[in-house]
Amino acid sequence: MIAVLSITASLMIGILQEAANAQNQSNTSNTGALSSRNLTGSVQIFPRLSKIIQSKASVSLSTAAATAEKSVGPNSHAISARVAVVNGYLVYTIRVVDTNNNIHRVIVDAGNGKVLSTTQIPFRTY
Repeated sequence: MIAVLSITASLMIGILQEAANAQNQSNTSNTGALSSRNLTGSVQIFPRLSKIIQSKASVSLSTAAATAEKSVGPNSHAISARVAVVNGYLVYTIRVVDTNNNIHRVIVDAGNGKVLSTTQIPFRTY
């Protein structure tokens, strides 16, 4: 489970980097003289942002996932987790499936590991 959650976090960072690259490409001048892939600035956002987030989060993603599983009930399992900002605070948003296959969204404080919110996600059929 820890490996899956770590991979999910890594993929999210990769997706954000690709989105930034795509945005940079769309912001090139009409002359096409410079490619955004060849441009380098002096302030890299993602490495610094990642370090800042890691320094502020006292609770690991795997610990937050375990806390979320316990809050939902025995034999529940985290199926996804991500770092998020909710109302200006750094949190982990974790999806947990219970023994009845209900999915819950659990928000865990990244600073102290406390569960801030648990909401069962309604099941929809299409």
